[in-house]
Amino acid sequence: MQAIFSPAINLLNRFGYTKKFTLLWLLSMIAIAVVVYSLFVSLERIIRPSQQQLEGLVLIKPISKSVQTIQLHRGISAALLGGNETMRGRRATKEKEAAAAFDAMEEKLPASLASGEDFRLIRSNWERLRKAGLHLTVAENFAAHTRLIEQLQLFEVFVADEYLLTLDPELSSFYLIDTAINKLPHALEHLGQIRAYGTGILASKRITEPQKTELKVMLAELDNTLKLLGINLGKAVRYNPTVHKPLTAVSDDIVGSSRQITSLVASDILTGHFATPPGEFLDIATAAIDRSYAQMYDTLLPTAETLLQARITQAKNTLYRSTGIALLAFLLVVYLSVSIYYAIVGGIRSIARSARAFADGDLNTRIKLDTRDELSWVGDSFNEMADGFNAMLETHREDEARLRATIETAMDAVVQINADGIITGWNSQTEKVFGWTREEAIGQALHKTIIPPQYREAHLRGMTHFLASGEGAMLNSRVELLGLHRDGHEFPVELSITAVKAAGKYEFNGFIRDITRQKKSEEMIWNQANFDTLTGLPNRHMFYDRLTQDIKKAHRAGLKTALLFIDLDKFKEVNDTLGHSMGDILLQEAGRRISGCVRETDTVARLGGDEFTVILAELADTGSVERIAENILQIMAKPFRLNDEMAYVSASIGITLHPNDATEAEDLLKNADQAMYAAKNGGRNRFSYFTPSMQQAAQARLRLTSELRGALAGGQFRIHYQPIVNLATGRIIKAEALIRWQHPGRGMISPVEFIPLAEETGLIVEIGDWVFREAARQLKQWRTLYNPGFQISVNVSPVQLSNTIGNSYKAWFGYLQELGLPGQNVVIEITEGLLLGADSGITGKLLEFRDAGIQVAIDDFGTGYSSLSYLKKFDIDYLKIDQSFVRDLVTDPDDMALSEAIIVMAHKLGLKVIAEGVETEAQRKLLTEAYCDYAQGYLFSKPVPAEAFEELLKGQQPESHHYQI
Repeated sequence: MQAIFSPAINLLNRFGYTKKFTLLWLLSMIAIAVVVYSLFVSLERIIRPSQQQLEGLVLIKPISKSVQTIQLHRGISAALLGGNETMRGRRATKEKEAAAAFDAMEEKLPASLASGEDFRLIRSNWERLRKAGLHLTVAENFAAHTRLIEQLQLFEVFVADEYLLTLDPELSSFYLIDTAINKLPHALEHLGQIRAYGTGILASKRITEPQKTELKVMLAELDNTLKLLGINLGKAVRYNPTVHKPLTAVSDDIVGSSRQITSLVASDILTGHFATPPGEFLDIATAAIDRSYAQMYDTLLPTAETLLQARITQAKNTLYRSTGIALLAFLLVVYLSVSIYYAIVGGIRSIARSARAFADGDLNTRIKLDTRDELSWVGDSFNEMADGFNAMLETHREDEARLRATIETAMDAVVQINADGIITGWNSQTEKVFGWTREEAIGQALHKTIIPPQYREAHLRGMTHFLASGEGAMLNSRVELLGLHRDGHEFPVELSITAVKAAGKYEFNGFIRDITRQKKSEEMIWNQANFDTLTGLPNRHMFYDRLTQDIKKAHRAGLKTALLFIDLDKFKEVNDTLGHSMGDILLQEAGRRISGCVRETDTVARLGGDEFTVILAELADTGSVERIAENILQIMAKPFRLNDEMAYVSASIGITLHPNDATEAEDLLKNADQAMYAAKNGGRNRFSYFTPSMQQAAQARLRLTSELRGALAGGQFRIHYQPIVNLATGRIIKAEALIRWQHPGRGMISPVEFIPLAEETGLIVEIGDWVFREAARQLKQWRTLYNPGFQISVNVSPVQLSNTIGNSYKAWFGYLQELGLPGQNVVIEITEGLLLGADSGITGKLLEFRDAGIQVAIDDFGTGYSSLSYLKKFDIDYLKIDQSFVRDLVTDPDDMALSEAIIVMAHKLGLKVIAEGVETEAQRKLLTEAYCDYAQGYLFSKPVPAEAFEELLKGQQPESHHYQI
């Protein structure tokens, strides 16, 4: 048997143990690498096509969005060409949306597709249709739109082919993708054709026999495509039952939406009744089509993406798991091999070392091997021989043991060297500090083990000098320097050395303490005290220190220093919409951008929040300050990429100069802050230099704030009431309570001046409570005297509903009960911005108002960020159209169209509409014709005190008299 292994034995006998085990590791690693590579190639054939399909899915949505927009444009154009002129503004709006959809699609497409002949032809056909569409007949316009949609859908299929979406190997995802790319778009196109054809017929209010035939053909084609759509979804569910629930809901919703349209066509258009207005038919069909598209975007495409991602994840997990197992097996082989190597080599070294020590006269040496292999026989034989000499050296051994115990238990690393610099002692703490075992260190030259290269020459010179003169600068004192670890890194140590002379020769004892943690703690404390933890920029403490030093240097050199105070515009919106983590990323990038605009010698600091400062020191002239400020404004106006989101902010910069404006650091910062606020008030995204007038304005603002605190207690507030008129009857049935400040010295102060101050200081809560109680008290009187259904609206600030203020508004409910007033007679007016940032606390408070019967109105609607989802979520009762829309109703068709759209939308949601700022009879007439419910403005009355408002109520015409609509 041994003969079989003779060649390998002869070869391995020529190698040391290191080479033997290295050869074993290499062979193991090669074998495992071959297996892992084969697995990687196999799984890559799954992962890469699936990733390409995911990329393709991203492109499908913008193409479908473009098709959806063109389809609606076709329907609106059919209505307009059919004679419905009200559609002209809506068609222009839809053209803008289509242009935006094309731009979005082009941005998403790779360059090869965006620059291709197919896409350029689609763009040119759209431009031709947009410009000449209204010069075509209804049929020609319909055909041109349909051809363009067919080109887009063919382009969508081409993109799907390019990204392997039509070749998916798994049946479930194949049928799901085919539904989203082919079956559903075809069904929606038939619906879109029916929408456009039907809208055109309703607009002209006549239908010919060929048109009836064409409509019936369209209905039949739609029915066929819906069947194919259902078959596809059924196959997807059959091969993957986990998607049964969402796909069944998709199918039911699409079929239900389609049936709604086809039923209306059959009952109203094909019969020739034409009872449905073309705009209403267009809206109904559009809503149904949009719901189907929403199913594509929200369910079909995400479900397909989920299936593809799951496939990639499964393949990657298989790869990682298999690779991990192979790696663990290899590491196990390495671990066991290294262990065997160290076990053998350590045993051999231990035997050799003990034998040498014994030969040198150390009769206490024993071989201690924790093994049961053949090496233990050699060790046992050696120990039996050494035991014969143990008795006569027992006393010496005990003394040595006591000394070693003392050294071993020392908290410091203890190193002993002889006069030649060779290590003779090495305790366990030294092993921990420097990484060398006692066996490895003893016998080595000290300067080659723990002394860094830069100190070695000085160490050798010091040893030579001491041995020659008996004097040493480092002896018997503690010094801090660097030590060298076994792995090569240097670290701080505290060192003390003593010299002992025995038998005519010097020996040295070194006591060493690792002070790495101490140094790191000191460094961390210093950094925390001087640098901002988020951006790494100097914080407020270091900013003041550097500004003070720069002021001193500028004063000595006769130079100037500029201080820039930078505040980010709209940063709060980023935090509110994207979250504080995204806000932190933006602040870090903002710090980097600002730092890139200044010199290395200048200081950029973050004072806190979104406030930054820049110290431009030692300026011979101030001409460069404005250039730097412009650069900062430009770089901050560029978009910020926050992971997958894009954010847009700008900066407002205040600039002050030393010594022109101030000589002290605190004054300079205050001046720059005031200049920054002037830049914000000037429109933001600009810079402003400090002027003495700013200081005066700040002082005036401070005085006004101080006087505001005593205004309520001093009885200086008044409430004026502006009537809200029912447009159908012309009667005043509501009023808005508006606060006024009758200042004893300055006269009447506008709410625009003091309401922001009240919100900043929190006084708005107390003031708002007073307004509510005064308005409620007045409401009770007018209900008794004039109208039990009379309502009063009270404006509520977002501050009053914020979580940080409290729940003082809850006392209002009890006050209404105390007065015997039902909640329905009170309306609170809030802004759209409050809904945008509404958290669970705001939502709960609005629900409390609803439960108390108090109604809610959205003030200045149309100027903020509200959407239909907010209106449904918060159970709103009234929308108040902002006066900016009402102002130009007579002269601007767009404002009229927007106002009509708001009214129609509100009524469909069950809301009432109040138009603000009505000043002319023509405005009132247009709003009445648009079925607006209520109006307020100077046409009826400006806000007046309660006594004057009562005169308006008394002077109303009897209820039987009303405006003619």
